[in-house]
Amino acid sequence: MNKNAISLFYKKREIKVSLPMEKCKGIFKLQFPQIGKSPEILFEEAIQNSIGSLLNPFSQGINNLNISITISDSFRYTGLEQFIKVMMTRLLSSGAQPEKIKFLVSVGSHRPPTESELRSILTTEIYNTFQKNIFIPNPHDLQQYQYLGKTQRGTPVYVYREVMNSDLLILTGTILFHYFAGFGGGRKLIVPGLSAVPTIRHNHALSIHPEKCEIHPDVSIGKLEGNPVAEDLMEATLLTKKDYFIVNTVISPDKKILKIFCGDLIKAHQEGIKFAKETYSILIPEPADIVIASAGEAKNFLQSHKALVNAWQARKKPHGKIIFIAPCEEGLGGYQFKEWLEKGNPEQLVAHLRKNGEVNGQTIISTFEKSPHTYFLTEMDKDTVNLMGGKKIKSIEEGFQLICEELKKVGISNPSWILLPHALYSVPYIKENTK
Repeated sequence: MNKNAISLFYKKREIKVSLPMEKCKGIFKLQFPQIGKSPEILFEEAIQNSIGSLLNPFSQGINNLNISITISDSFRYTGLEQFIKVMMTRLLSSGAQPEKIKFLVSVGSHRPPTESELRSILTTEIYNTFQKNIFIPNPHDLQQYQYLGKTQRGTPVYVYREVMNSDLLILTGTILFHYFAGFGGGRKLIVPGLSAVPTIRHNHALSIHPEKCEIHPDVSIGKLEGNPVAEDLMEATLLTKKDYFIVNTVISPDKKILKIFCGDLIKAHQEGIKFAKETYSILIPEPADIVIASAGEAKNFLQSHKALVNAWQARKKPHGKIIFIAPCEEGLGGYQFKEWLEKGNPEQLVAHLRKNGEVNGQTIISTFEKSPHTYFLTEMDKDTVNLMGGKKIKSIEEGFQLICEELKKVGISNPSWILLPHALYSVPYIKENTK
């Protein structure tokens, strides 16, 4: 049996894996254009060619405006630190007054970032300069939020008061596929990023099928139009009636900025989505019996789950398995995630979601579906992996061998396999289903 050594990374450490190559259907790395420009130049080009916005805060007078800059938390890398100094220089040269600039951390329902993480996101220089004007909301404290009414789908919209106190909001973030909101970036920095738990719960519950114990058919990766979650997010954000200017990146897995999109909340985001689709879509010849997928540096399972969803697209039904490389050094993550896993009853969870909503309900339903077919190379303990329905392995070779033995029982003696080294970013499509 012909075996070749393949290089992978686990916790930033390179590991060599020896696997049989005769049934390998491909190693599908993302291919990126050669940029050849610094992040600062990419930013300058983006603001000079802003998309669809009547107000460009980087090229016209914005004296006396209360300006809030939203930033992603430590769970979503955006590359902001690579160009934030030139961004702030341009903002101040346009008349912005330092004392009227605030940074709002879009934590959603995540834990708040540490000081060290904030320094990493903003750079130490910007952090030190604006330290007193950095605001981190508590999504459980409704006193910090203003109620704006309900969306057409019944979501109660609570938005952080500092948003409502702003004359202009600059939304920094990154655009990539999202497994139930369609795409990240844009409006997600406000809802759910700067909204309270009741808003997040109800919006996320829209991802559940209204009658069946499964995810809503219109809630999927890369889908915005007709997606009840995505459309609700936009409607909730627009209820603020604020002026927004987005500064959204598209980045590579090695943290290089490929392009920056600036301008109108909707139009600039749509242009960024077109580029992100081209960048992150991976064409594969056919589904595989074994999908080996890496979640990269995602800190917990909640964030790693996005890579698991992508790997699921490449799995051959009904018996295909996944070897999931996901260190998850902060464990499961997520609001009440473990409590619902412990109940182990998808039907009970779905019934609860339809009545009350739950922040991570759709992810738990997805986990119940996918983890029983998944072998985890992870720092999470065995009990946690078992709780999800998965199996913990010590090496990729061990997982491969165990899967081969399991597949033999259903008549698959020589399973095909593929490798997705950038599964957190890459979304596989089969030829006949390419988008």
